[in-house]
Amino acid sequence: MGGEFNLRRKPGIRPRIVLSYPDAYEVGISNPGLQILYELVNDRTPAAAERAYCPLPDMADLMRARGVRLWSLESAEPVAACDLWGFTLPHELACTNVLEMLDLAGVPLHAAERGEGDPIVMGGGPAVADPWPLAAFFDAFFIGEVEGRMAAIVEALGAQTRAERLANLAAVPGVWLPHAAQAGPVERQVFTDFACTPPVERPLVPLVEAVHDRVVIEVMRGCTAGCRFCQAGIWYRPVRERPVDMVVAAAERALAATGYDEVSLVSLSSCDYSGIDEAVRRIRALRPGIRVSLPSLRIDSAATSLAGLAAEQRGSVTLAPEAATQELRERLNKRVDEAQFDEAVRAVFSGGFTGLKLYFMIGLPGESDDDVVGIAAMAAAAARRAKEIARGRARLSVSVSSYVPKPHTPFELEPFAGEATLRRRQALLREAMPRHVRLSLHHLESSLVEATLARGGPGADRLVEDAWRRGARFDSWTEHFDEAAWRGAAAAAGLALGDPAGEGAPWGETGSMAPWHAIVDARVTPAFLEEERRRAAERATTADCRDGVCVSCGVCGAGVEMEVLA
Repeated sequence: MGGEFNLRRKPGIRPRIVLSYPDAYEVGISNPGLQILYELVNDRTPAAAERAYCPLPDMADLMRARGVRLWSLESAEPVAACDLWGFTLPHELACTNVLEMLDLAGVPLHAAERGEGDPIVMGGGPAVADPWPLAAFFDAFFIGEVEGRMAAIVEALGAQTRAERLANLAAVPGVWLPHAAQAGPVERQVFTDFACTPPVERPLVPLVEAVHDRVVIEVMRGCTAGCRFCQAGIWYRPVRERPVDMVVAAAERALAATGYDEVSLVSLSSCDYSGIDEAVRRIRALRPGIRVSLPSLRIDSAATSLAGLAAEQRGSVTLAPEAATQELRERLNKRVDEAQFDEAVRAVFSGGFTGLKLYFMIGLPGESDDDVVGIAAMAAAAARRAKEIARGRARLSVSVSSYVPKPHTPFELEPFAGEATLRRRQALLREAMPRHVRLSLHHLESSLVEATLARGGPGADRLVEDAWRRGARFDSWTEHFDEAAWRGAAAAAGLALGDPAGEGAPWGETGSMAPWHAIVDARVTPAFLEEERRRAAERATTADCRDGVCVSCGVCGAGVEMEVLA
């Protein structure tokens, strides 16, 4: 680790910022958000950005035994000597790794105990939609997309004292200081220059195998599909698209700077990117052998056209029906039917793909056992099409996760299905699934932890700390997940895993009473969320605002607007 291609070194430069993704190097080096910030700070500000990741348990134990502190990869200097330590917080299961890294660096766990020589610890990313489970450990959080405010953050770090630096940061739009008095919730920041700013063109290239070895080009940010379970669909509104010329040019430069032979065009829903057909064709034409990959596709006509683009490459594709019955899909605002699903499956195998993965969730609001068994029925129908078209060359798999209600979504106050219900429905799936279809079920115990933290309130940080002190770390890794640590911490807090943690939980029947709304303004109005919850109960779908019908969610206005290609 360290010494990667496209590494930036700025020795002696202050402020010195350390960027961290709280997971193993192999995972963190592939995170697009950290790559964006690394390039932004080093190439467009006077500050220096370095990196540190979370050592795996065997390495961490050895570091403690030898008295070695966590260091940054660029300079090999202690992380604790930096000016700002920024964490990208991707999900709730990364919480204990934050404490692990603070402890390994020798930085006091609690922000209230840090002094003049300690770095300012700031968190950002999608998990700060509800910062309460980590509030005690951070000096500051950034709410939303930081690109447009990074220069102001760097400037704020130029003050002489730690107190002055924190005061300066408090004045930056989007910054919340958990341990200072601030009036009202902090408004989520939207990067309004996304469409005119090139993607990362000189990404770091690891010298060891990472989870993703390819060029990543973000073609679009935001999604207007309006799936009622989806936090990212709210958190990254509105939709902003990059021009095709910019996308193709960035891909060409990144390929030259990395040596990769694959380009991944990423967004929350890449099949909705207006220029996707042209971008794929032009990137393939850059040189022979270039592969273009896409993340999971929504089941609609765009997914069908994309499957046709696979004629010159083989591999697999993921489709995400989410739910298996029409009634449940309507509750979720998934505007697809069985005919569209069949068309998409036909197109995938007719287009040359040899593998298909279907993604579903169980534990959704309003779900019945029949909805769960329906997943097996959809898999069987897809398997029949695969046999008919691909003649035995196709591979079919089904991945099923447990739904966890998230803040700032129409389902934010819906009850979590619970351990007993999810175990029973997983068993139903195993029994009903055709034998020739590979079934992958998400680790249930980690879903219980996620549900406990996802809607945590004040005091939820005590549960995180207790679990970490009992040995919890790398909770998203099945082989490292310590169920006893989390159950013990939950029992000590007087709650069962799956119940929301924090003082006063569970929360009231209106979004305004939920603790995350007191500190985070996601730019989506509570009235919109309540209306969408009502429409879900009535099985009423809501139109995609890209089609020209505003759904009055509250995001657009005051310089924030949708930007799509003509």
